[in-house]
Amino acid sequence: MTDGAQTVLITGAAGFLGRASCAAFTRAGFRVRALVRNPAAATDLEAIAQGGIFRCELPDEIDERALEGEVRALVHCAYETRSASAEQARRTNLTGTEALVRLGRQNGIQQLVFVSSMAAHAGAASVYGKTKFQLEKLFDPVADTVIKPATIVGAGGVFQRTREMLRRLPVLPLFYAGHRLQTIWIDDVCQGLVRTVERSIGGTVLLAHPESTPMREFYAGVAAVDGIRLRVCPFPGDVALFGIRMLERIGLTPPISSDNLLGIKHLRRFDPVADLARLDLQPLSFHESLQRLMGSLSARTGR
Repeated sequence: MTDGAQTVLITGAAGFLGRASCAAFTRAGFRVRALVRNPAAATDLEAIAQGGIFRCELPDEIDERALEGEVRALVHCAYETRSASAEQARRTNLTGTEALVRLGRQNGIQQLVFVSSMAAHAGAASVYGKTKFQLEKLFDPVADTVIKPATIVGAGGVFQRTREMLRRLPVLPLFYAGHRLQTIWIDDVCQGLVRTVERSIGGTVLLAHPESTPMREFYAGVAAVDGIRLRVCPFPGDVALFGIRMLERIGLTPPISSDNLLGIKHLRRFDPVADLARLDLQPLSFHESLQRLMGSLSARTGR
């Protein structure tokens, strides 16, 4: 880090994308301030958040000292997916984001960056997609930035939960088998975030490899990370959706939720080529991402 480094705030800094983003911005020469729910439990972030670690328990507890002084950008990675109730999730995500945006504007932060998702669009049917799309509207379409990454490949997030699901299931019921999925490697997302701030790029930015992957091929690739030979059983998606909703109504928790299934059903393909050109970014393909992940996992375990 050099003298005069610009300050960047990152919410959800203890999470999968937030932690990786802290490291990427620090490597790029920014002074990172990490916003987390429990600073005492996040002391391992000190090496990649030399601007400090601050409490941010949305929507009510935001340590405003994190916003003091000249701040180049606020990167909002935090998003609650495991609340006890829909109302609690709404307070955390909607009311909490409103509070962050308000504080960011009051403190004159130059650029607000919201990490949304390609699942967020006008035709979204899942709660996740609809909520993310609603949150996008809180940001200025010119001055602020909405980052829309595809499914992120890496050792965390949805990809990690998919790995864990495939370890448990002897046979994977394959829903909406004709659909295709866009992906992006975790480091490419972080590089996209850094360059968005460095170049003051506003508006909506799509982050994905231009080529999409068939669902069967995607799951086979995820299984390969753990050396699993995937066995699949195609199953009508709408029939499964009805059954899963019935299970959820009686209090059971199936391996895949109805919201996850709705997200798959309403997948849309986006063309990221223009945005990748603006960022001078050439993201890894799905299979290149898998190779990079397996290499990093092998290095970590010494195998």
